[in-house]
Amino acid sequence: MPFSTTSLAGYVALSQRAIVIKNVLDSDELVDIHPRLQFDSSFTEAKGWKVKSQIVVPIKDEILLGVMQLINFEGDREFTKTDLKHALMVSQMLAKQFRSSLQSTQGPYDYLVQKGKITAVELEELENKTSLYGGSVTRTLMEEYSVEADMIGKSLEYYYRVPYMKYDSDHELPMDLLDNIGISYLRSNLWLPVAGDKEEAVILINDPSDYQRIMEIQGVVNARNYVFRVGLPEHIIQFLRGDEGGDYEEGFDDIFSGLDDEGGIELEEGDDDDDDESLAATSAIIQLVNRIITESDRLGASDIHIEPGKDNAPGGVRIRVDGICREIIKVPKEHCAALIARIKVMSRLNIAERRLPQDGKCKLKVRGKKLELRVATMPTVQGESAVLRILAAGSAMPLDKLNMTPRNHETTVELSAHPPWVIPGSRTNRLW
Repeated sequence: MPFSTTSLAGYVALSQRAIVIKNVLDSDELVDIHPRLQFDSSFTEAKGWKVKSQIVVPIKDEILLGVMQLINFEGDREFTKTDLKHALMVSQMLAKQFRSSLQSTQGPYDYLVQKGKITAVELEELENKTSLYGGSVTRTLMEEYSVEADMIGKSLEYYYRVPYMKYDSDHELPMDLLDNIGISYLRSNLWLPVAGDKEEAVILINDPSDYQRIMEIQGVVNARNYVFRVGLPEHIIQFLRGDEGGDYEEGFDDIFSGLDDEGGIELEEGDDDDDDESLAATSAIIQLVNRIITESDRLGASDIHIEPGKDNAPGGVRIRVDGICREIIKVPKEHCAALIARIKVMSRLNIAERRLPQDGKCKLKVRGKKLELRVATMPTVQGESAVLRILAAGSAMPLDKLNMTPRNHETTVELSAHPPWVIPGSRTNRLW
């Protein structure tokens, strides 16, 4: 059966919640459960069955393994809460049997333990650490335990019983399904459409058992049927970056190659190192600032941190991507002040004031996209530091993309067409 809100079994598979329907032919009862819910009578009519009521429950333990439907015919008694309770007990027994028959693992990474890639104790410590301090389990497995991405994907496939899909730079995403869906939203929720159309959409997600996200996907994509694939969070982010993103780590190591080499930023003979304003206007500093902002936006950064180094140590530029700060370039000590000065000039801050914190903003275009930077500078014992928040210009979501029921949509349009109510008889007319 397809994952779809247009069938009883498909809806229960998507929502992973049990439903009791008194009369499957009563469209109002079905719409109360979900606006698009329907009963497909073709199968029962072919069998000559006159079905009236149904209980539909998910077969699941940690993950969904199937759907069970119980039917009553016309003239039979209606299903009760006791019947639903018994149906849920049967579904739990079936889930255990299915899990045993499918030889599924008990956790997303148990297959790695079975193959000796990591011990059970190490895996438990790793999961506890990431739960407390944040981070990615899959990234740690790859970086600290040298586990191949495909091996992790195979482990996820065994557990979720959903095919694994790895990153492919040649794969083309369905742009018609990505219309009006923000990339930052997809990145933070770790899912995206990778194929299909409005009739049947193929969704790549890092956790196919997260039914709340799956129901949210149904509301956002608004397709008739859904097919799911499981993927690594890092691979999902790579898909979202497309050709611009390259390898996930590649951007942090090489994006500024050459800019911090000898001769990348040079002071002309006789320039005064303290004259930050004139130094900030040099082409090398301007190019460096532009490159930092451009590459930070390309990598999906939300913040840029520019910090002076201790004593004579070089300063650092860090960007925050998906909640994690990573250093992307070191700036020679003698040029840190000029870098901050250039940012203050762009933000119309007082370039001569270095002992007080300042706030400003600037608007600019990066590769044809409008960005707004909120800038804050802070004096430290080593010199000024700055934080730049990157804000992308967005547009309001169209009303027809809110997945409202037809009735609510019509009511909203009708109410918004009227002028505001004015209370008569008062000196100052107030608006309701």
